[in-house]
Amino acid sequence: MKKIILTGGAGFIGSNLLSKLLESEVEKIVLIDDLSTGSKENINKHIDNKKVEFINSKIEDIDNLDILFENSSFCYHLAAGVGVQYIMDNLSKSLLTNIIATHQVLEACQKNNVPVLITSTSEVYGVSQDEVWDENTRSLIGPTSKLRWSYAASKMIDEFIALSLYEEGKLNPIIVRLFNIIGPNQLSKFGMVVPKFIESALKNEDILIHGSGEQTRSFTWVEDVINYFLKLSELKPYGEVFNIGQPEEICIKDLATKVIEKTNSNSKIIYVPHEEVFGNKFDDPMRRTPGIKKIVSLTGISPSKDIDSMLDKIIQFKKES
Repeated sequence: MKKIILTGGAGFIGSNLLSKLLESEVEKIVLIDDLSTGSKENINKHIDNKKVEFINSKIEDIDNLDILFENSSFCYHLAAGVGVQYIMDNLSKSLLTNIIATHQVLEACQKNNVPVLITSTSEVYGVSQDEVWDENTRSLIGPTSKLRWSYAASKMIDEFIALSLYEEGKLNPIIVRLFNIIGPNQLSKFGMVVPKFIESALKNEDILIHGSGEQTRSFTWVEDVINYFLKLSELKPYGEVFNIGQPEEICIKDLATKVIEKTNSNSKIIYVPHEEVFGNKFDDPMRRTPGIKKIVSLTGISPSKDIDSMLDKIIQFKKES
C-alpha cells in the first residue's frame, strides 16, 4: 500500500491501526480526525512522522475531499460517534457524522476508485432474540421514541449506501460490525464500561452499573481487530459484511466483580436505573454475542485473548500510566 486514508485515526481503534500501519511499507497516511472523541495524546508519538499528514477537521468541513483521496490505495473509515454516553449526549451530531460524513467519504472513494473498509456496529442487530448474532441475523431495533436506536439506524444507512454502490459497480466496500472492543489506551469518559470500572476500582471508588447488571457483553481485544482489518484489506472481500468480536460472554455484574478482585479494590458495586442516567429515551439489549465463523474462516485468525487476560493487560497499563 502506498497512500492510505484513515478517518477517525486519533480514536482508540484508529490510533492502534495507525501504529500498525506505520510498521508496514506504507508511504503516506492521511489521518482525518476532529478530536471530538479522539485524543491528540493517542497520536502524539506519530504526529512528526513524515509519513503522517494529520488533518484536524470534521470530514464535512474539508473542501475538495475527493482531491485529498487522489492516488490512494485504501481507505479505513472509522470516524463516528462512539460510546453510549457520547451518543446519548450528542444524538443529532452523531447521526449527521455517521450519515453525511460517511456519504462524503464514499463519494470520494467512488470518484478515485479507492476500496474502503467501513466500521459498522453490533448495534444494528438491536434487541434480536437470536442466541448468537451472525451476519444474516434479522435486525430488531426499538421504536424511534427510544433515541438510543438512532445510532443503529444511522449505521444501517451507511451499510445500505455502501452495499448499494457495490451492487451498482461503483464502490468496493468491506463492512465490519464491531462488538465491544477494549484495550489499554481506551478512554472511559464516553461510557466505555471496562476502563470505567478499572479506573474506579484502582481509586477504590464505587463502581456504577447501569441497569440490573444481568445484561451480557462479549469483549474483543483491539489488536485482534487491527489484525482483522489488515487481513481483510489484503484479501479484498468486497461487498461482504463481517462480525468482529469475541464469542465469550460475561454479564456486567460479574465483570465488575472480576475487576474488583483483580485490583484488590475496596470498591462497592452500585446499581443505577438506566432512566436516572439517560432518561426514558434509552433501551438496552440483554445479550450481545457475535457469530464469527465467517471472518475466522476467511482470515484464519481467531480471537487471541479471553476476558481475564484482557483485563490483566488493561489493569497493568492503567497502573503504569
